[in-house]
Amino acid sequence: MFQQIYQPHPALKGFVNNIMIHQIEFDSGKPKFNFSVPPLPEQSLFFYVRDSIDAQNTATNHKETHSSSIIVGPHTNRHIMTPGFNHLMIKVGFQPGGLYRLLGIPMNELLCKNSFDCTELLGQEVKEVNDKLKDAVSFMEMKTIIEDFLIKRSGKLKEALPIDQVFLLLIKERGLIKIDQLASHACLSARQFERVFQQRIGLPPKLFSRLVRFAQAWIIKEQQPGISWIKIAHDCGYFDQMHLIRDFQEFAGVNPSHIESDIESAQMLLYNR
Repeated sequence: MFQQIYQPHPALKGFVNNIMIHQIEFDSGKPKFNFSVPPLPEQSLFFYVRDSIDAQNTATNHKETHSSSIIVGPHTNRHIMTPGFNHLMIKVGFQPGGLYRLLGIPMNELLCKNSFDCTELLGQEVKEVNDKLKDAVSFMEMKTIIEDFLIKRSGKLKEALPIDQVFLLLIKERGLIKIDQLASHACLSARQFERVFQQRIGLPPKLFSRLVRFAQAWIIKEQQPGISWIKIAHDCGYFDQMHLIRDFQEFAGVNPSHIESDIESAQMLLYNR
């Protein structure tokens, strides 16, 4: 298994947060491996360089096979992913609002479904990127191919606004800032803030704030399996564990113990390959 998170090229840092490459080969003689993906506030561009991957939305039971390159997020539901036996994924994680700045399309219109095929938006350009990635001989070459593509696209990047810095502040503070304070930092009225927020992020501010906090709780559990849910609830700013459980039921469709079991099973499968 290989996984590496890279800092983007300096020319991209204004709207790209990171580039992650993840590769793992599974035994084709065994059943396919499933894992849960939490609802996440991040807007991302995914490339599947080798085998395709299947996804199931646990809230709607909708199933789909992702194309070679897709745009996703932010998601408000848990997904169950089933990678192919030769799994090689590259994820471009955008800064909050960065995908809107790149595409110029309101996120509340674009991100109304589970994923969006990049070729429908970017056409021949992204097809050429997919072809180059398949021919690349190293991970660094793959990273460079994607960076060159994004740098070329950045010539039409929409200007940054004060609200883009507010998005970063909201994530830094784990979603625990009042909306009127955020609007003030963005130099907007409450109504303007709501409209611009949904245009650039795709979700209302209050829902996005809850999603930021919930995703942090899930990620802490993945990184520190031994930590208790009570401690996680406290560290993430929940009033008590019951408020965390209610968010689990809304965003993940299950209680925390179910997710804890999923995380343990996934880690055992990966480490015992």
